[in-house]
Amino acid sequence: MTTDHLAISDGVPGLVALLQRAASINPMSVARVVATDRTRNPADTPQPLDVFVTTPFQVLVSRRVTGTISRDGAVCAVAQLADKLGDTGADGSVRMDLDSCDASWPGAVPRPAVWQEIDTLPASVVADLSQQGKNLARQFSGPMGPPASLMDQNVLTVTGNGQTTAIPMRMIFALTNFGLIPGNGAAVSIPRHIRVATAGSWQRIDAAFGSAYRTSAPGVLSLLT
Repeated sequence: MTTDHLAISDGVPGLVALLQRAASINPMSVARVVATDRTRNPADTPQPLDVFVTTPFQVLVSRRVTGTISRDGAVCAVAQLADKLGDTGADGSVRMDLDSCDASWPGAVPRPAVWQEIDTLPASVVADLSQQGKNLARQFSGPMGPPASLMDQNVLTVTGNGQTTAIPMRMIFALTNFGLIPGNGAAVSIPRHIRVATAGSWQRIDAAFGSAYRTSAPGVLSLLT
């Protein structure tokens, strides 16, 4: 088993919140730590790291932190990472060894070179659509959860910069179930909008507390279900 070394100097509380929620939804979920620009930063120099987390929605969610990772793309169990992040130092930083489980990662990770921003929308749009979806799910869900037809239904069409992209309900559910959209009790300084972007087959929605990613490429994230 490979042992990787992760150090996070900024962003620990937000990452812990995401990981704890992920572990409560699916104790078997895994996380992958990806350096945003390894070509310009040596492994021992702190830089932005994207921590991607698997979800049951065929969608990835992520949180960005600052730190170092000994091996770009290392994969570990979400529960293990959340537990070790509890040993935060007085300065808010944390260092840890991780038991890697790369074989558990479902396929691709969104690392296209250029994202094209489509539009910015109020976060309330996502909250309203999620509530509508939950109402439908309560009516039509079976033993296996919400029907695939509901999850795959395009519920939001975003147009801008000469492009149009359709957002399915599964991305809306990922944003709300993983706490990426601020609730009514959040501080007024927290942004209440989302940004929609695309790159090739990938869609990305950035929210106040993280991002959600989905790809239309067949089979890439199918193991998340």
